[in-house]
Amino acid sequence: MPYGYPPYPVAGGSYGGAGYGVPQGGPGGYPWGAMPLGPQNGLSTASLVLGIISLVIFCLWPVAIILGVLAVILGFVGRRRAKRGESTNPGQALAGIICGAVGVVLGVTLVVLLFTAWDGSDSDSDEDPWPTDDGYSTSLTVSAVR
Repeated sequence: MPYGYPPYPVAGGSYGGAGYGVPQGGPGGYPWGAMPLGPQNGLSTASLVLGIISLVIFCLWPVAIILGVLAVILGFVGRRRAKRGESTNPGQALAGIICGAVGVVLGVTLVVLLFTAWDGSDSDSDEDPWPTDDGYSTSLTVSAVR
């Protein structure tokens, strides 16, 4: 028997002595020690979620760029934890890095296209697209009736 427990109840009706306290012949406290920590997979999972969201909402380019950058940062931290053995999902961290980077690229591409590709003029004709004379009078005429 471990820690000196007798195989039968002794006086007092309990194993190992007359009731409470340390069993006779055994050490005090729990015999197993501290429980090991579980894997810390939160950063890798957050990286993947933020990367996917940045891909889906790249039309909201400011939010997509911010979420993509966060996904890349959290992905690198998650990969570092996986290399140290603190987490068990380096694949999710890598997917978060990739999705976040693609989300940032799509957001930046959309910004570049919005601000440089369209200048507000029609490239097919040399005419003014907004003529000043549209056939309507914009002056106010007041006539006094006596």
